[in-house]
Amino acid sequence: MIFGFALLPITFATGMTIDYARAARTQTRLNAVTDAAALAGVTPQMLSKTRLESAQAVANMWYAQAGVTQCSGATVNRVIFNPCAASGFGLSDNGTTFTGYDGTIRVTVTDNNAVGLSRVVNISYDARSENIFGNLLAQSSIAIGGTSTTNAKTAPNIDFFVMLDTSGSMAFPSTSAGITLLRSKTGGCAFACHSTNDATARDASNNLRDYYGVATSFGIPLRVDEAKTAVSNMMTLARTTANNNNATYQAALYSFAAADARANNVFRKLQDLTPTLSLVGTAANSASTSLYYSNGKPTKDYTNDDTDTATSDAFTRINAIMPNPGNGTKAAGDPPQKILFVITDGMRDESRPGSKPEVAIDTALCQTVKSRGIRIAILYTEYLTDAVTGDDWSIQASRGNILNRIPLIEPALTSCASPGLMYKVTTDGDISAALNKLFLASVSNAHIIQ
Repeated sequence: MIFGFALLPITFATGMTIDYARAARTQTRLNAVTDAAALAGVTPQMLSKTRLESAQAVANMWYAQAGVTQCSGATVNRVIFNPCAASGFGLSDNGTTFTGYDGTIRVTVTDNNAVGLSRVVNISYDARSENIFGNLLAQSSIAIGGTSTTNAKTAPNIDFFVMLDTSGSMAFPSTSAGITLLRSKTGGCAFACHSTNDATARDASNNLRDYYGVATSFGIPLRVDEAKTAVSNMMTLARTTANNNNATYQAALYSFAAADARANNVFRKLQDLTPTLSLVGTAANSASTSLYYSNGKPTKDYTNDDTDTATSDAFTRINAIMPNPGNGTKAAGDPPQKILFVITDGMRDESRPGSKPEVAIDTALCQTVKSRGIRIAILYTEYLTDAVTGDDWSIQASRGNILNRIPLIEPALTSCASPGLMYKVTTDGDISAALNKLFLASVSNAHIIQ
């Protein structure tokens, strides 16, 4: 009699244990399917697709792994899948989030296109595990469900516009040893000025040459030459980075010095915007520093008082050249992001009111560029007091005493650059390494971080 009374709850408990264990195993399996489906929506290939396409890929993966056809409402391996809701799979897309629901699974795909592309995919499911002991338990099935969320970001497509300062002051030795050697050969001047009719110093072959010829004859490394090599190396890094990030990078190269077209070194295009980044590296080698007829005279018939660094002219021109940026996503019709790289010693010397060089650049022109959504990255090859020490012209009070005004250069460049994108390199520093670090910083800042 006791056994008879105990048999019913024992049977009930056994049946309940078996059915709940089956439901738990089924839910665990479908949770794994859900995770795999969520990941399918953020593959590199899917990031270039629309939200609807991504959501449908998620749904297709989920049903394929679950072993049932979407919307069939079938029962497979004692798992009951709901038939499609009357509204179908596609419910809404508000411009950033697509939502799809078919009765069994709900998929949302959300994009953040502020910069680059960040996509979040969420999938949840509701199904039922059919009970073996349903009649005994008076419960034909047990509800099961789960959810999974994945997110991924893709590096944006970027166009890089590089402006290289090739004014005379960039023909300054990049090493302490070079400064000392050049001064010893020129009587104290550390600038490798390129004036063909000012042959006043002896080169390595004891021939009279201008200071640029003397510097090159002794193999003295100059900042402008180091900068050209740095641009070429940056393009090599850019190719590798683009491949690693599955992004498209393009670049263009311009050089600048004087503003007046009568000078022989003015703003000029060295390479059009191109996806073949090696062309930019090659073009950098063709950049040349200012060649003057004689001191203060770019040509025999034109005098500009050495006003050879027209950054205002350069910023105005490059701003007119650069197209409006986009988000840089893979979506059709979305233009690449834009970054302006400027490699300069920061000395602004153009209109010279009252014979006083402006020294600090005009940050209002930088703001004009940034207000368009174009970021600015600046590599500052530090303008040193060594450059003008002993130069009576530069330190005269009537000309503003450049020695006292050099400290104005760096704050202006910092204000000009986008946050975190002003790097400084000084004598004996590695210009190429510094430019590569600046490039990586600019690319890293272009990512969405969530």
